[in-house]
Amino acid sequence: MRLSFTKGSILGAIPLATLAFCFPACGQTGQSPEVKALVKKSIADMVFVKGGTFTMGDFGPQVTPEKLPFTSQQENKPAHPVALDSFSIGKYKVTYADLDVYATATGKSSWPQDKADRPYKAADNPAGVPWQMAKDYCGWLGKQSGAPIDLPTEAQWEYAARSGGRPVIFGTNNGKYEADHNLPSVDTVEQKYTPDTAVSQYIYPIGKYPPNALGLYDIGVDGRDWVNDWFAPDYYEHSPAKNPTGPASGTMKVIRGAEGDNAETAMTVYRYRAPPAGYVVKTKDGRTLGPTAVTLTFRCAVQMAAPLRAAKL
Repeated sequence: MRLSFTKGSILGAIPLATLAFCFPACGQTGQSPEVKALVKKSIADMVFVKGGTFTMGDFGPQVTPEKLPFTSQQENKPAHPVALDSFSIGKYKVTYADLDVYATATGKSSWPQDKADRPYKAADNPAGVPWQMAKDYCGWLGKQSGAPIDLPTEAQWEYAARSGGRPVIFGTNNGKYEADHNLPSVDTVEQKYTPDTAVSQYIYPIGKYPPNALGLYDIGVDGRDWVNDWFAPDYYEHSPAKNPTGPASGTMKVIRGAEGDNAETAMTVYRYRAPPAGYVVKTKDGRTLGPTAVTLTFRCAVQMAAPLRAAKL
């Protein structure tokens, strides 16, 4: 059975009844029940995003009375017009439970992290992984489903975080940053951890707080999301106007979003970077963990301009 496509598009989540599933996945045989369930869930949770043009980057001078930027950094300036084709993106970040299915099916490491970090590896917490593992997971999911799945580009991530490029500065249900309403306060997060915790991670279960207007959960919070692009601090000065994909090479990958209660880094326009292998960090007891990627999370995207359509199993 093959995925079928349709002309035209809608903004928002495609109802479950109209999704196209491909089991066994377009020629894939021998899938375990766990893999089949993961693929079905992952495709059902893809939100279709209608393409369009938006102002990418720190658009504060265009909308604030004082004509001041929202952020202090230079990497997200100048704000510039970007046109994107339609795509679909996961409404949730990939969890450790998802990653464990992948690891079992492929025989690849599930990235257990240093033992000091294992309290954060709860089944419904977003999975923190190196960039290549995030990339490989999305590619594997694409092969299993028959859909062109990959990491989102940086432009796709920001466009989706802003609910289709709207002039909102936070990817929350109301575009505002409201601790313990649409994201946790630092006190709420730290209540989960014991005094001997090696590294404060500010990670909590997916879907705990309301989604943005597009239906995406934890976009810009609950970890920093990997995207496909290499990072360059001056990329916005010469970014292509149509479907930008970042520099051709680099040493750092773009990450988007906040780890904890930092309002500036949670902004939809804030850019950050990390080595593809993850961070090297110091623990509270003076040890070095490296590389560690507990807070480097991700979600996958369908790189196709048409929504997935229904086909009975």
